[in-house]
Amino acid sequence: MSKNNAVNILIAEDNQISRELMSSVLKTQGFNTIPAGDGDEAINLLKNNNVDLALVDINMEPKGGFDFVKYLIANNIDLPVIMITADDSSDILTRASELGVMRVMQKPVDPDRLIAITKNVLKRYGHNLGFIPPEIYETRYNHEQLMQRAIELAERNAKTKNGGPFGAVVADKKGVILGEGVNGITSRVDPTAHAEIMAIRRAAEKLGRSDLSDCIIYCSSEPTMMGQALIVSVGITQIYYGLSHEDVKEIRTKDHQVRDELIYSQKKETTYTQIGHDNAMTMFKRWQNMAEKLHD
Repeated sequence: MSKNNAVNILIAEDNQISRELMSSVLKTQGFNTIPAGDGDEAINLLKNNNVDLALVDINMEPKGGFDFVKYLIANNIDLPVIMITADDSSDILTRASELGVMRVMQKPVDPDRLIAITKNVLKRYGHNLGFIPPEIYETRYNHEQLMQRAIELAERNAKTKNGGPFGAVVADKKGVILGEGVNGITSRVDPTAHAEIMAIRRAAEKLGRSDLSDCIIYCSSEPTMMGQALIVSVGITQIYYGLSHEDVKEIRTKDHQVRDELIYSQKKETTYTQIGHDNAMTMFKRWQNMAEKLHD
């Protein structure tokens, strides 16, 4: 193992954008990352590479995170594992603990928490991480990664039943995240708690100003009428979204009623670009299936 050299971290995650997002975060800390799309690929890469830590998603096909950990145990490989999952059930935590998993992290993975837990686990395994210049901590993402972050926020929010499957991220034009938000209309009993509004609030608080004309917003679904009004008022002119109003119209009936009744004029310089539709739709269908089961 590379105790004093660059640390090699294996990342096994079947969603390429999520995998790249975690890799981007870890690379800002000087770590090398080795990508794998499932448990089988992770095992093969482990045979041919020096690996100091593995970040492994629980649910992958054909082999998932627990299959990977069982391989380590069967072959007496002493490798620290951080498990990544969207499931927060106690059964998952208990099983992970029984198999010797060091830590379990919930999706969507918070960048700062990922860095902190990774360093903590590596230090426990005797790695000297050395000094990292402060400027290296600034993590930058591309459009697809920022959209994936918004989609993961939406899925996590729906699974925890805090609100609907809606998430949003505000970033500067370099790709640095400034604010994140999820739908909290139900949990907060706040009719203004739309995902994009919450993200804008947090970005404005972080920057200390209400002019966000140098920012971009990423939404799992096209912004609501209220969200659009706020987006225009803070000066954001670039909006990326996963699902259209038509895609989610069945759970945004009131928004459509308002839209039909109002004559809404957008600034000509405001552009809407749809990306990540398939990933967002997959997330939305999971939520629909979960909601149907609850009502059965």
